[in-house]
Amino acid sequence: MGFKTPLEVRGTSDDFIPFYKSLAPNSKLYKSITDTINLLKYEPTRGDHVEHNKIPEYYIKKFKVKTLFRIELIDYWRLLYSIHSFDDVGIGILLLEALDHKKYNKRFGYS
Repeated sequence: MGFKTPLEVRGTSDDFIPFYKSLAPNSKLYKSITDTINLLKYEPTRGDHVEHNKIPEYYIKKFKVKTLFRIELIDYWRLLYSIHSFDDVGIGILLLEALDHKKYNKRFGYS
């Protein structure tokens, strides 16, 4: 599903945004996240859809997500996001977290 007009992309204020702002703008991870954000604006389902019964309780409780997507970044990092309805603009993308491999495995209960 592609969009001609870019979707609104927002990050969570206590998880995603502080992490993203902490990255050096010239770092590979910052560039990978930025490129992915630009891609998701037009192709929000580009990431892998996480089955509902595999969505960590953390995301359900904290962000009230009903859908979750994962997209791979550079160096085994993953960006987790949801297609979300914003009161002021309608459908958009809510960026939840960027996690390295170890934190991702822990969040999903793999380790």
